[in-house]
Amino acid sequence: MIVDLQESIVETVREILGIARFTLQEQGTHLPTAILHTIERMIPMVLPFKDQAQRTALIAHVKEQAVLLGAYAVTTVTSAKIVDSRTGKERHCLVAATAIQGGRPYIVVQQFSKDSSGIVRFGEIKEGEDAEVPGQMIIIPDWDTEVCH
Repeated sequence: MIVDLQESIVETVREILGIARFTLQEQGTHLPTAILHTIERMIPMVLPFKDQAQRTALIAHVKEQAVLLGAYAVTTVTSAKIVDSRTGKERHCLVAATAIQGGRPYIVVQQFSKDSSGIVRFGEIKEGEDAEVPGQMIIIPDWDTEVCH
């Protein structure tokens, strides 16, 4: 059986975004999470940090684990405020950004808003080339270009 890796990642990331939406609705927030995609399974890693030093250390750990465990892709899921540099307008979004070994990143962004009673409303989903994401929201491991999965 031949599996289209890109299509498999697209389907998986859509499912992951659904879980992130549920978490955001139920808990009012979504902790940054990395998911390592390996041939055998997906490995979630919650990434709570309090400062830039912790954030940097967690990202280094994810990169190290991705290589060590033979991950062919890493999805980072975050709840973020994205600011349009041209207009200064802010948007709150769920972002799922996937780095794929030997491939182009795959991005899914869904805007959301919360009303005064904490109810979350979601906007349309943008994915692929239609999605915009700041570069710091994607974790790209230092994959050895000689190794292919």
